[in-house]
Amino acid sequence: MLYTLAAVAIVQGFITLIDGLRAARHMRTFRPSGATRDRVIVFCPCKGIDSEFGKNIRSILGQDYPNFEARFVVESEADPACRTLRQLGINDVLVAGYANDRGQKVHNLAYAVAHAGATADIYVFCDSDARFDRKWLSKLIAPVGRMSVTTGYRWYVANRFHLPTLLRSAWNASVVSMLGDHDRNFAWGGSMAMRRSTFEQLEILDAWRGAVSDDYAVTRAAEAAGARIVFVPECLVPSYGECGWRELFEFTTRQITITRVYHPRLWRISFMAQLIFNAAFIALPFSRPVLWLTIYALSAAKAWVRLRAVQSVLPPPNLPRFGWFYILFSPVTALLYLYNMVSSALSTDIVWREKRYKLVSPNQTRVV
Repeated sequence: MLYTLAAVAIVQGFITLIDGLRAARHMRTFRPSGATRDRVIVFCPCKGIDSEFGKNIRSILGQDYPNFEARFVVESEADPACRTLRQLGINDVLVAGYANDRGQKVHNLAYAVAHAGATADIYVFCDSDARFDRKWLSKLIAPVGRMSVTTGYRWYVANRFHLPTLLRSAWNASVVSMLGDHDRNFAWGGSMAMRRSTFEQLEILDAWRGAVSDDYAVTRAAEAAGARIVFVPECLVPSYGECGWRELFEFTTRQITITRVYHPRLWRISFMAQLIFNAAFIALPFSRPVLWLTIYALSAAKAWVRLRAVQSVLPPPNLPRFGWFYILFSPVTALLYLYNMVSSALSTDIVWREKRYKLVSPNQTRVV
C-alpha cells in the first residue's frame, strides 16, 4: 500500500514539475509587442483602506499611457476609502450602494460599468490592494484582441520573516504555475482587460448577476464562448501588507471555497492531489525515506523553478527575500491547501471584506 501511494505521489510530482517548467518558460519568454492608442477605462472597486492604499491608488493614476481614465467605486460614502480617495484629489467617486444578492465587489463593478457609457474601447479591471508598475496598463492591453481576455496575477510581498505572511505568499505563488501558454488559463480580477465589444459579447453583466466572484464569472463566460484568456507575465503585480493567522486561513479557505462553487471539477482534482501528496509525505519519512525524499525533492524543485521564473518578471524591489522558504516549506503550503479543501467541503460560507456570504451556486449568492 505504501509503495502504491509513493508511486502515485511521485508520478504526480513529475507531472506537476513538467507543468511548472512549461509555465516558467512562458513567464520568461512571453513579451507582447505592439502599441495601441485605444481609449481605456480602468475600473477599481474599493472597500476599506488596504495597506499602503494611497500608494496603490497613485500607481493606477500614474500609468504611462496617454489615453485612459480611472474610475473608482465604493459601496457607500461612509466607507473610509471614499474619504481617502477624495483626499487624493479624486472627486468623482462612484457610490454603488449595498449589494443584496451578490458580492459587493461584483456589485460595485457592475454599477461602474453601467455608468461608463460607450466612450471606451477597452475595459480594464484592477484591485486597490495591488501596486502597479508605470507600464502595467500598456503591457496588459498590448495582446488584447477580439474575443480575448488578458490577465496578470498577484504576488504577495513579504518584507520580513513573518510566518503567516510568508505562508500566504507561498500559498498564493503556487497558483502561478497554473497559468501559461495554453487554454486552461483563468482571469484574475485584480489585473484583467478586454475590449468593450468583447465584454458585451460575453454578456459579462449577465454573468455577474448573483455572483460573488467577478473573475471566475468572467472565466466561465469566456470558456463558454470560446474566448481565449491570455496570461501576461509582466503583469504579475505586487501586493504589500502583512496578515495574521486568522486572515491567512480566511483568505486561503475563501479562495478554495469559491473554486468549489465555480469550478467543481478543478476543486475535486485539486482535493485528490493534495490528499495524495500529504498522505505520502506524512506516511513515508520513517518507513520509506528514499521515496519520501524523492517526493520532497520534486515539490521543492517545482517551487524553485517557479521562483526563478517570478524573479524574471518582478521589479527588483519586489523580489522574494526569503527564497529558501518557498522551496523548503512547500509541504507546509500543501498541508494548508488540504485544510482549505476540507473546510470548503464542509461549508460554502465565506467572509470577504467583513461581509459574510453563502455561495449557493455560481449565480446565486446570499448576503448573510
